[in-house]
Amino acid sequence: MSHSIAPRQRHLNAAQGVDLGVLYSTVSAGMLLVRRYLTGRGIDQAFADRYGSAFGRTAAKLYRKHRDGEPRRAWSLVSGKWRRVNGYLPQDAEILDEAFSAYPRTASYEPACRVPRCDRLLHSEGICSVDLTDIPTREGYVSLVATAGGPMCVDFSCQVSGELSDLDEARAQAGRLRALADAIDGAAALLPA
Repeated sequence: MSHSIAPRQRHLNAAQGVDLGVLYSTVSAGMLLVRRYLTGRGIDQAFADRYGSAFGRTAAKLYRKHRDGEPRRAWSLVSGKWRRVNGYLPQDAEILDEAFSAYPRTASYEPACRVPRCDRLLHSEGICSVDLTDIPTREGYVSLVATAGGPMCVDFSCQVSGELSDLDEARAQAGRLRALADAIDGAAALLPA
């Protein structure tokens, strides 16, 4: 006769106290999951929920082709239920990129641009550039461009040199630099906090 609970019963009692959300999230930490990958590429959540499974099958086929094995398994909360899904390591991202091009619904998908006032004229390979301002100067111009594709950034190039020999020219140059400062303040609203 034993005074302790049988080991199997201890394990079952302990398992009842585990939060499955925490457990599954921990097990799948650091893995690329299809729905998260799609939303990271700029696709809206509704599209990812609707077509994520079919896209995942395309990715799994490519994984088997390139890696001669099965993708890892992970847990994902899908429509309020925890489900086993394929998970990919960060070094497998190129397989997901290839699947993005191969799967018909995502191959032609043009996600919404994150740059306000985008006219889609300067889109190339997933990168968007929008001219926010061009300020003419005696030496050329000052340009301010917002770019999105990876992290959002604002680039500006400025070539200001020369001599100011009279008061009117100095005031004009100061006005151009104030316009640049105002444009930079406006562009700052596009940047992540």
